[in-house]
Amino acid sequence: MKNHLLALSLSASLAFVPVALGGAPKPGAEPEPAPPNVPVEPDPQLPEGEPEGAINPTPAGPLGQAPKGDPKPPKVVPNPVAGKKKPEGPPALTGRLTEVTLYQGTALVTRHIDLPAGQKGPFEVIVSPLPTATDAASVFADRAEGVEVRSVACRSRPPAEAEQLKGAVAELEEAIKKVTQDISVSRNEIALRRIRQDYLKSLGKFVAPAVSQEMAHGVLQAKEIELITDMHFSKYEEASQKIMELDFEIEESQEQLARLQKERAKLAGGPPVTYDVVLYLEKEEEGAASLKLNYLVDDCGWVPVYNVRGDTAQNEIEIEFNALIHQVSGEKWEGVNLSLSTASPTVSAYNPQLAPLYVRVSDSGGQQEQQVDLVGNTLRYNKALDQRKAALAGQFRVQSIAAAATANFDANDSAASVQLIELSERMSELRRLREDSAEDILSIEYALGRPVTLVSRREAQMVPVLQHRSKAEFYHVAVPILTAAVFREAELTNATPKDLLGGAVNVYLDDRFTGRTEMPTIARGRTFSLGFGVDGQLRARRSLLNRSEAVQGGNQHVEISVEVVIDNFKENPVSLRLRERTPTMEDTASLRVSLGEMSEPLSTDSDYLRFDRPKGILLWTLKVKPGSGKEATSLSYAYSLEFDKNQTLQDITSEQKSRMRTEFIEKSKRAFKGRK
Repeated sequence: MKNHLLALSLSASLAFVPVALGGAPKPGAEPEPAPPNVPVEPDPQLPEGEPEGAINPTPAGPLGQAPKGDPKPPKVVPNPVAGKKKPEGPPALTGRLTEVTLYQGTALVTRHIDLPAGQKGPFEVIVSPLPTATDAASVFADRAEGVEVRSVACRSRPPAEAEQLKGAVAELEEAIKKVTQDISVSRNEIALRRIRQDYLKSLGKFVAPAVSQEMAHGVLQAKEIELITDMHFSKYEEASQKIMELDFEIEESQEQLARLQKERAKLAGGPPVTYDVVLYLEKEEEGAASLKLNYLVDDCGWVPVYNVRGDTAQNEIEIEFNALIHQVSGEKWEGVNLSLSTASPTVSAYNPQLAPLYVRVSDSGGQQEQQVDLVGNTLRYNKALDQRKAALAGQFRVQSIAAAATANFDANDSAASVQLIELSERMSELRRLREDSAEDILSIEYALGRPVTLVSRREAQMVPVLQHRSKAEFYHVAVPILTAAVFREAELTNATPKDLLGGAVNVYLDDRFTGRTEMPTIARGRTFSLGFGVDGQLRARRSLLNRSEAVQGGNQHVEISVEVVIDNFKENPVSLRLRERTPTMEDTASLRVSLGEMSEPLSTDSDYLRFDRPKGILLWTLKVKPGSGKEATSLSYAYSLEFDKNQTLQDITSEQKSRMRTEFIEKSKRAFKGRK
């Protein structure tokens, strides 16, 4: 059959050769006229009467080759029209990358395009190629001196190998289909052999009782039983072996199928598409000129990473600010001036407008409902602040006036919720919690001081942004009611020329790695604190010295005495900030807390007195001398509680704890950022 098909194919090819190559026309067919105005040079090698421009119709040998003895192969007369040059299009320029502003998710790339001299008036220029990740709608050109930009058009350029990949994808699909069919056949074979095994099991259940019965009657036919048993086991083993082989085949086929599907997915997306930019320009003079072409590329971004190195001997801290860059735009950024920005490349110029605060009045829900309102006010207050921040940020990302106005109204609506909560009772704590928080920073930009080169690749690349060394105050922190461990901490000021964007921090102390932490955005000139881990050479122990209670009139009076002992195993004294606490209530009329005798006075820090002292937090700043045991540094204090004798102290409700959790987190952020 194959030989028959091959003979048919060869005969069809031989029959087709003379016609396809311009041989003698079929009988009865009109000869094709020569193309008009196309002169054909006569060939002296052709016999008379043969049409010029045709192949010598000498009878062909095998597969259309010249027969033996023919001194020359068939000769084609060249067409003079094919030799003419096509009209030249606009010049294609590449330019060079000079600037890149990297945002968090995209980048604005600037190319410097040198225009050729000798051109005046209107003309076109093609800038090619732009990378695969180019946002075609973002391409624009800056106006240059002596050059007017009339239009900028970006067009995609499919690669030449696209058609070849279509054929490869079709072949892979056929192979995937074949492997899938093989897996189905193997699974069907396994199912059939499982049925055979089940039958053999049922046969064994029939044979065993029959053998027992024959043994009971003394007529056991051993030979027949042996044949049946051997047949049973051999067939069962054969089926099991085949099932195992088929399982292995299915496993191999599935691995092959996964590879084929992965390869198909890779090819189905097609080769990377690049872009050309067509510039329609007009020059006033024939001299050389240049312009800047700008475009956005996707699949790139950056995150800040810090290394903070503390030096306790010099009381200094060195901050290394690095940027971890993701760059898969499809082009190499070589020797570019790089800027890192937290802004959006599509920023609206719509300024926020203030809407009136409309309110209404309604009947009060009573004292109990007001108390529940007080519990939830903190959560609603913080949620409204976050919504206002998100709406305001969204306003700067839109382009149309309608979308910007909508986002602006959402910000007004969230701000109205904040104001209405501020008008309720007992919001002084919330105002104090928020009033000293940092301003929302919509845009920070860092310009690197030297050109950098970043290749397009999946792995992250790190570049240094800035490095600064400044004085810091090192001290220790003890919270003995939570843990006996003592921690190291430093207070420093952001003395760099830029705001520090929040990010991950690797912490080192005296050239030793102590751990990792996170830093929020720190404005320039602002003081903040940074932890440096546990110091194993200090320990804090807390003990209750005395508790007494008495009834005075209609109130119960409770007195508490506490002692804290700090062991210092170092050779030098250290500065320590010790924190303790007393009970507190929002309703001060129900619980009165009074401080008693103290061996050391409380801290006079303004932030502490303003934020923490009203909530029952106690803070001492101590100088802890070297020593432990009897030589250890100790601190004692006392306080008293007074409340109705018919009442007892209890834990707060779950709603109050939820509010307290939110306040505590916000307070921690404020304490971390420090103060101006």
